[in-house]
Amino acid sequence: MLQSLHIRGYRSLRDFRLELGRVTVVSGENGVGKSNLNRSLALMQRMADGRFAEALAEEGGMPSLLWAGERRADEPRRISWKLDHSDFHLSLECGISPADLRSAFQTDPDVKEETLRYGGTKGRIVAKRKGPMAELRDQEGRMQVSPLPFHSSESMLSEVRDGIRFPALAATREVFLRWRFYHQFRTDFDSAMRRPRLGSWSPVLAHDGSNLAATLQTIIESGFEDPLNEAVEAAFPGLEWNLCDGDGIFQLKILRPGLKRYLTANELSDGTLRFYCLCAALLTTKPPPLLVLNEPENSLHPDLLMPLAGLIERASRDMQIIVVTHAQPLAEAIRERCDARLARLIAFEGETRLEGQGTARRVWTFDG
Repeated sequence: MLQSLHIRGYRSLRDFRLELGRVTVVSGENGVGKSNLNRSLALMQRMADGRFAEALAEEGGMPSLLWAGERRADEPRRISWKLDHSDFHLSLECGISPADLRSAFQTDPDVKEETLRYGGTKGRIVAKRKGPMAELRDQEGRMQVSPLPFHSSESMLSEVRDGIRFPALAATREVFLRWRFYHQFRTDFDSAMRRPRLGSWSPVLAHDGSNLAATLQTIIESGFEDPLNEAVEAAFPGLEWNLCDGDGIFQLKILRPGLKRYLTANELSDGTLRFYCLCAALLTTKPPPLLVLNEPENSLHPDLLMPLAGLIERASRDMQIIVVTHAQPLAEAIRERCDARLARLIAFEGETRLEGQGTARRVWTFDG
């Protein structure tokens, strides 16, 4: 389980620390930096997959991601992540590509240092890197210098793929790759989830919800029909619904009390579709180690917040969950149901801080 994270220098997260629980709810007003926290975690997954430079380019490149506020003259222009997991501790620091680098990719990150320990922050070092060179601990416990230099814009987690010789790196990479993020489920008229489609066994809901009906059917056929029905009944009492038209064609249809025909997905409200998507994401038959929901309350009627909290409580038995929300009623409902850790963010002089952290100017210290 992810126990804590420390992010420094990324957009508004100048020096941000957060302790995590089995369920953590991050709330705050618009513009305080909640999305930056969500993106910073997603970047770690892209880093493990070998798409770190690509992900940063999608956000505008390394220069645009750096803290843009006041800084000391000797304060390095760098971004760093430190993550404490129940199994490992990972730290990574990156900066701007050197001006004398003979490459056209000037906005790529330049990974300066990385350290991976097993057994906590003071545990055994299994891999460490400074610049392009690294030392790696093999399956016999010996530290070896990597025979090849690493690409400056990618992590050693993605660069080292030999899971037999370096199992700790492979195991850590797998943890990150299994993280799951859901931001917005597209529900406009052209959304794929509003159209009938040929389905296949779908234990994991697509990020855009396009395989919604097939994922719900997979949950049912996997033996989790009761919790799914309970969640829908709590949200929409008396509702009937089905998923398959026959011949392998799937589409969510519902029959509301008092109506004489089923409504197709194309006729459903945004909130109804999104609640079904949240059911599919949280009742997944392949639970991830970490699930991050960003503003799941969007388009939901206030009456659906308590049923959503119930879904989150049930899902937390099988996975760690982070909910990022600006809806304080949802935060309180989740805390009621599952004793969640609450973290409310505020903005101070452009910097994201935890409420109660204070506004006194701190003395900043940086490594390297």
